[in-house]
Amino acid sequence: MKVNSLISDIIRGEWLIDIHNLEAYNPIISKLLAGEQLNLERDTKSILNFIDQGGNVVKENEEGVVLVPKGSIAVVKMIGEVVKYGDFCVYGADEIVAALTQANNMKNVLATIFIIDGPGGSVSSIGPFQYFAKNIKSKPIIGLCDQALSLHYWTAVEVCDHIMADNNVSARFGSVGVVLTFADNRKAMEEKGIKFHEVYPVESEYKNKAFALAREGKYEMIREEFLSPLAKNFQSRVKANRPNLLEEVGVLSGKTFFADEALRLGMIDSIGGMQSAVRQAVILSSINKFNN
Repeated sequence: MKVNSLISDIIRGEWLIDIHNLEAYNPIISKLLAGEQLNLERDTKSILNFIDQGGNVVKENEEGVVLVPKGSIAVVKMIGEVVKYGDFCVYGADEIVAALTQANNMKNVLATIFIIDGPGGSVSSIGPFQYFAKNIKSKPIIGLCDQALSLHYWTAVEVCDHIMADNNVSARFGSVGVVLTFADNRKAMEEKGIKFHEVYPVESEYKNKAFALAREGKYEMIREEFLSPLAKNFQSRVKANRPNLLEEVGVLSGKTFFADEALRLGMIDSIGGMQSAVRQAVILSSINKFNN
Protein backbone atom coordinates (compact mmCIF):
# COMPACT_ATOMS: atom_id res chain seq x y z
CA MET A 1 0.00 0.00 0.00
CA LYS A 2 1.32 3.44 -0.95
CA VAL A 3 1.57 5.67 2.14
CA ASN A 4 0.38 9.28 1.93
CA SER A 5 2.86 11.43 3.89
CA LEU A 6 0.34 14.03 4.95
CA ILE A 7 -2.11 11.41 6.22
CA SER A 8 0.70 9.53 7.99
CA ASP A 9 1.80 12.63 9.88
CA ILE A 10 -1.78 13.59 10.73
CA ILE A 11 -2.34 10.19 12.31
CA ARG A 12 1.03 10.25 14.07
CA GLY A 13 0.02 13.51 15.70
CA GLU A 14 3.46 14.96 16.55
CA TRP A 15 3.38 18.59 15.46
CA LEU A 16 5.24 21.87 15.61
CA ILE A 17 2.20 23.81 14.50
CA ASP A 18 -0.28 26.49 15.43
CA ILE A 19 -3.21 24.57 16.91
CA HIS A 20 -5.89 26.46 14.94
CA ASN A 21 -4.51 25.03 11.71
CA LEU A 22 -4.14 21.56 13.17
CA GLU A 23 -7.80 21.54 14.13
CA ALA A 24 -8.67 22.12 10.47
CA TYR A 25 -7.52 18.56 9.79
CA ASN A 26 -10.13 17.03 12.10
CA PRO A 27 -12.56 16.44 9.18
CA ILE A 28 -9.80 14.59 7.31
CA ILE A 29 -9.08 12.43 10.35
CA SER A 30 -12.79 11.65 10.70
CA LYS A 31 -13.00 10.59 7.06
CA LEU A 32 -9.94 8.37 7.45
CA LEU A 33 -11.40 6.65 10.49
CA ALA A 34 -14.66 6.13 8.61
CA GLY A 35 -12.83 4.64 5.63
CA GLU A 36 -13.97 7.35 3.23
CA GLN A 37 -12.08 8.30 0.06
CA LEU A 38 -9.97 11.47 0.17
CA ASN A 39 -9.39 13.67 -2.86
CA LEU A 40 -6.31 15.75 -2.09
CA GLU A 41 -4.80 17.79 -4.92
CA ARG A 42 -1.23 18.98 -5.05
CA ASP A 43 -0.20 22.47 -6.12
CA THR A 44 1.69 21.93 -9.38
CA LYS A 45 3.56 25.25 -9.28
CA SER A 46 7.33 24.98 -8.91
CA ILE A 47 8.80 25.77 -5.50
CA LEU A 48 12.07 26.91 -7.13
CA ASN A 49 12.31 29.91 -9.46
CA PHE A 50 14.88 32.55 -10.35
CA ILE A 51 14.88 36.33 -10.56
CA ASP A 52 17.44 38.92 -11.61
CA GLN A 53 18.67 41.69 -9.34
CA GLY A 54 15.83 43.90 -10.55
CA GLY A 55 13.31 41.38 -9.25
CA ASN A 56 12.29 40.23 -12.75
CA VAL A 57 11.47 36.56 -13.19
CA VAL A 58 13.91 34.57 -15.32
CA LYS A 59 11.64 32.99 -17.93
CA GLU A 60 11.96 29.98 -20.19
CA ASN A 61 13.46 30.43 -23.64
CA GLU A 62 11.80 29.26 -26.85
CA GLU A 63 12.94 25.69 -26.14
CA GLY A 64 11.27 25.76 -22.71
CA VAL A 65 14.59 25.87 -20.87
CA VAL A 66 15.39 28.30 -18.05
CA LEU A 67 18.92 29.62 -18.57
CA VAL A 68 19.91 31.20 -15.26
CA PRO A 69 22.21 34.20 -15.87
CA LYS A 70 25.13 35.08 -13.62
CA GLY A 71 24.14 37.13 -10.59
CA SER A 72 20.65 35.66 -10.35
CA ILE A 73 18.74 35.13 -7.11
CA ALA A 74 16.88 31.91 -6.41
CA VAL A 75 13.39 32.00 -4.91
CA VAL A 76 12.33 28.93 -2.93
CA LYS A 77 8.85 28.63 -1.40
CA MET A 78 7.68 26.89 1.75
CA ILE A 79 3.94 27.60 1.90
CA GLY A 80 1.42 25.74 4.04
CA GLU A 81 1.86 22.84 6.42
CA VAL A 82 5.04 20.81 5.99
CA VAL A 83 5.64 17.08 6.40
CA LYS A 84 9.01 15.34 6.12
CA TYR A 85 8.41 13.48 2.85
CA GLY A 86 6.54 15.02 -0.06
CA ASP A 87 3.94 13.10 -2.01
CA PHE A 88 1.23 13.74 -4.59
CA CYS A 89 -0.65 16.29 -2.44
CA VAL A 90 2.00 18.16 -0.41
CA TYR A 91 5.58 19.31 -0.80
CA GLY A 92 7.77 17.79 1.89
CA ALA A 93 10.82 19.02 3.75
CA ASP A 94 12.88 16.67 1.58
CA GLU A 95 11.74 18.47 -1.60
CA ILE A 96 12.11 21.97 -0.15
CA VAL A 97 15.61 21.20 1.10
CA ALA A 98 16.45 19.74 -2.33
CA ALA A 99 15.38 23.06 -3.90
CA LEU A 100 17.48 25.04 -1.38
CA THR A 101 20.44 22.75 -2.09
CA GLN A 102 20.09 23.10 -5.86
CA ALA A 103 19.99 26.89 -5.56
CA ASN A 104 22.95 26.92 -3.19
CA ASN A 105 25.06 24.83 -5.56
CA MET A 106 24.32 26.79 -8.74
CA LYS A 107 27.32 28.84 -9.83
CA ASN A 108 25.25 31.68 -11.28
CA VAL A 109 23.06 32.08 -8.17
CA LEU A 110 24.39 34.55 -5.61
CA ALA A 111 21.77 34.07 -2.87
CA THR A 112 18.33 32.65 -2.12
CA ILE A 113 15.13 34.33 -1.03
CA PHE A 114 13.21 31.78 1.01
CA ILE A 115 9.49 32.62 1.00
CA ILE A 116 7.99 31.25 4.21
CA ASP A 117 4.27 31.29 4.89
CA GLY A 118 2.72 28.64 7.06
CA PRO A 119 1.55 27.53 10.50
CA GLY A 120 4.09 24.77 11.08
CA GLY A 121 4.31 21.07 10.40
CA SER A 122 5.32 17.66 11.66
CA VAL A 123 8.12 17.28 14.20
CA SER A 124 10.10 15.06 11.83
CA SER A 125 10.32 17.85 9.24
CA ILE A 126 12.92 19.94 11.08
CA GLY A 127 15.77 17.42 10.66
CA PRO A 128 16.39 17.95 6.92
CA PHE A 129 16.55 21.74 7.39
CA GLN A 130 19.04 21.41 10.25
CA TYR A 131 21.23 19.11 8.14
CA PHE A 132 21.12 21.57 5.24
CA ALA A 133 22.07 24.52 7.47
CA LYS A 134 24.97 22.67 9.07
CA ASN A 135 26.44 20.70 6.16
CA ILE A 136 25.39 22.20 2.82
CA LYS A 137 24.58 25.89 2.97
CA SER A 138 27.33 28.24 1.77
CA LYS A 139 25.41 31.18 0.27
CA PRO A 140 23.15 33.74 1.98
CA ILE A 141 19.47 33.01 2.51
CA ILE A 142 16.93 35.73 3.20
CA GLY A 143 13.72 34.54 4.79
CA LEU A 144 10.80 36.60 3.45
CA CYS A 145 7.94 35.68 5.73
CA ASP A 146 4.25 36.25 6.14
CA GLN A 147 3.16 33.59 8.62
CA ALA A 148 6.23 31.98 10.20
CA LEU A 149 4.83 29.98 13.08
CA SER A 150 6.18 26.98 14.96
CA LEU A 151 8.06 24.71 12.49
CA HIS A 152 8.16 27.54 9.93
CA TYR A 153 9.76 29.87 12.47
CA TRP A 154 12.19 27.16 13.64
CA THR A 155 13.17 26.61 10.02
CA ALA A 156 13.67 30.34 9.50
CA VAL A 157 16.02 30.69 12.47
CA GLU A 158 17.97 27.60 11.37
CA VAL A 159 18.59 28.40 7.71
CA CYS A 160 18.12 32.16 7.20
CA ASP A 161 20.85 34.77 7.54
CA HIS A 162 18.22 37.51 7.62
CA ILE A 163 14.54 37.14 8.58
CA MET A 164 12.27 39.74 7.00
CA ALA A 165 8.54 40.23 7.43
CA ASP A 166 7.01 40.93 4.04
CA ASN A 167 4.43 43.29 5.60
CA ASN A 168 3.37 44.72 8.94
CA VAL A 169 -0.30 43.78 8.64
CA SER A 170 -0.73 40.02 8.44
CA ALA A 171 2.83 38.81 9.07
CA ARG A 172 3.13 36.87 12.34
CA PHE A 173 5.98 35.06 14.06
CA GLY A 174 6.53 32.70 16.95
CA SER A 175 4.33 29.90 18.31
CA VAL A 176 7.56 28.43 19.72
CA GLY A 177 6.18 25.22 21.15
CA VAL A 178 5.14 21.61 20.62
CA VAL A 179 1.77 19.88 20.60
CA LEU A 180 0.77 16.22 20.53
CA THR A 181 -2.66 15.25 19.26
CA PHE A 182 -4.30 11.88 18.91
CA ALA A 183 -7.79 10.53 18.44
CA ASP A 184 -8.83 7.68 20.71
CA ASN A 185 -11.33 5.78 18.58
CA ARG A 186 -11.35 2.56 20.63
CA LYS A 187 -14.79 3.11 22.10
CA ALA A 188 -16.34 3.81 18.70
CA MET A 189 -14.69 0.72 17.24
CA GLU A 190 -15.75 -1.46 20.16
CA GLU A 191 -19.33 -0.34 19.63
CA LYS A 192 -18.98 -1.86 16.17
CA GLY A 193 -17.91 -5.15 17.70
CA ILE A 194 -14.15 -4.68 17.35
CA LYS A 195 -12.21 -5.49 20.52
CA PHE A 196 -8.66 -4.20 21.03
CA HIS A 197 -5.96 -6.16 22.88
CA GLU A 198 -2.44 -5.03 23.74
CA VAL A 199 -0.14 -7.65 25.24
CA TYR A 200 3.44 -6.97 26.37
CA PRO A 201 6.04 -9.30 27.89
CA VAL A 202 7.54 -8.47 31.27
CA GLU A 203 10.73 -7.44 29.47
CA SER A 204 8.83 -4.62 27.70
CA GLU A 205 7.09 -2.93 30.62
CA TYR A 206 7.83 0.60 29.34
CA LYS A 207 6.98 -0.01 25.69
CA ASN A 208 4.28 2.50 24.64
CA LYS A 209 3.66 3.26 28.32
CA ALA A 210 3.67 7.05 27.94
CA PHE A 211 1.10 6.86 25.16
CA ALA A 212 -1.01 4.27 27.01
CA LEU A 213 -1.14 6.53 30.06
CA ALA A 214 -2.03 9.51 27.86
CA ARG A 215 -5.02 7.57 26.49
CA GLU A 216 -6.17 7.27 30.09
CA GLY A 217 -5.87 11.02 30.56
CA LYS A 218 -2.56 10.75 32.45
CA TYR A 219 -0.25 13.09 30.53
CA GLU A 220 2.67 13.53 32.97
CA MET A 221 4.94 10.88 31.46
CA ILE A 222 4.43 11.89 27.83
CA ARG A 223 4.96 15.55 28.74
CA GLU A 224 8.16 14.82 30.65
CA GLU A 225 9.75 12.25 28.32
CA PHE A 226 8.65 13.51 24.91
CA LEU A 227 7.05 16.94 24.71
CA SER A 228 9.31 18.84 27.14
CA PRO A 229 12.59 17.70 25.53
CA LEU A 230 11.28 18.77 22.11
CA ALA A 231 10.12 22.13 23.44
CA LYS A 232 13.46 22.75 25.17
CA ASN A 233 15.32 21.87 21.96
CA PHE A 234 13.14 24.32 20.02
CA GLN A 235 13.81 27.06 22.58
CA SER A 236 17.56 26.43 22.59
CA ARG A 237 17.80 26.62 18.79
CA VAL A 238 15.88 29.91 18.71
CA LYS A 239 18.15 31.40 21.40
CA ALA A 240 21.30 30.14 19.67
CA ASN A 241 20.33 31.63 16.31
CA ARG A 242 18.72 34.84 17.60
CA PRO A 243 21.34 36.19 20.06
CA ASN A 244 19.57 39.56 20.40
CA LEU A 245 16.25 37.97 21.31
CA LEU A 246 14.34 39.61 24.16
CA GLU A 247 12.96 36.77 26.25
CA GLU A 248 9.77 38.50 27.29
CA VAL A 249 6.59 36.70 28.32
CA GLY A 250 5.49 34.17 25.71
CA VAL A 251 8.39 34.62 23.27
CA LEU A 252 9.72 31.12 23.92
CA SER A 253 6.52 29.56 25.21
CA GLY A 254 4.03 29.68 22.36
CA LYS A 255 2.76 33.23 21.86
CA THR A 256 2.60 34.74 18.37
CA PHE A 257 3.56 38.30 17.46
CA PHE A 258 2.84 40.62 14.56
CA ALA A 259 5.78 42.02 12.62
CA ASP A 260 6.37 45.27 14.50
CA GLU A 261 6.43 43.52 17.85
CA ALA A 262 8.51 40.63 16.50
CA LEU A 263 11.06 43.16 15.27
CA ARG A 264 11.22 44.86 18.67
CA LEU A 265 11.72 41.49 20.35
CA GLY A 266 14.56 40.53 18.02
CA MET A 267 12.64 37.63 16.52
CA ILE A 268 13.16 39.06 13.02
CA ASP A 269 15.62 41.48 11.42
CA SER A 270 13.48 43.79 9.30
CA ILE A 271 10.14 44.51 7.65
CA GLY A 272 10.09 44.93 3.88
CA GLY A 273 8.96 43.09 0.79
CA MET A 274 10.38 41.36 -2.27
CA GLN A 275 12.43 44.34 -3.46
CA SER A 276 13.86 44.80 0.03
CA ALA A 277 14.69 41.09 0.12
CA VAL A 278 16.47 41.36 -3.24
CA ARG A 279 18.57 44.27 -1.97
CA GLN A 280 19.41 42.34 1.18
CA ALA A 281 20.38 39.30 -0.89
CA VAL A 282 22.81 41.39 -2.95
CA ILE A 283 24.31 42.97 0.19
CA LEU A 284 24.80 39.68 2.01
CA SER A 285 26.22 38.06 -1.12
CA SER A 286 28.83 40.83 -1.38
CA ILE A 287 29.75 40.41 2.28
CA ASN A 288 29.93 36.64 1.83
CA LYS A 289 32.30 36.97 -1.13
CA PHE A 290 34.49 39.45 0.75
CA ASN A 291 34.75 37.16 3.79
CA ASN A 292 35.65 34.21 1.58
